[in-house]
Amino acid sequence: MPGKKLACVLPILESLTNGPTKSSRKTCYGRAPSVLVLLPTQELAKQVYAEFEVYGVSLNLTGYCLYGGALYRSQEASLKRGVDIIIGTPGRIKDHIERGNLNFSSLKFRVLDEADEMLKMGFVNDVELILGKVKDITKV
Repeated sequence: MPGKKLACVLPILESLTNGPTKSSRKTCYGRAPSVLVLLPTQELAKQVYAEFEVYGVSLNLTGYCLYGGALYRSQEASLKRGVDIIIGTPGRIKDHIERGNLNFSSLKFRVLDEADEMLKMGFVNDVELILGKVKDITKV
């Protein structure tokens, strides 16, 4: 399973650091994320985040994993500092959107991993709300 998740992570990291979006990547405090990865479960979100950490940190990219059951305040504080990549579950992502903690104005990539499972698990409304907040992404 890690190989499949890595196949998703590496092209995104490469594009953020070397691709056409590099010049537009903000590095300031409170910056909005460039990537959103939605997964159906906490376990999958943690796996993808672990893959990101291995490679993203060495490329000077920051990320955060958002899922239910984790301390909300620490998640909120990390989002306020600014992140490049948000990885998380629909329910917690929705919570942060509704509280005004997430801004998708700089989003370049969105990934729905195991979307069929998210829908089977009853996240249809959450996914629709989240994607409704994502503005059209210009092809790069």
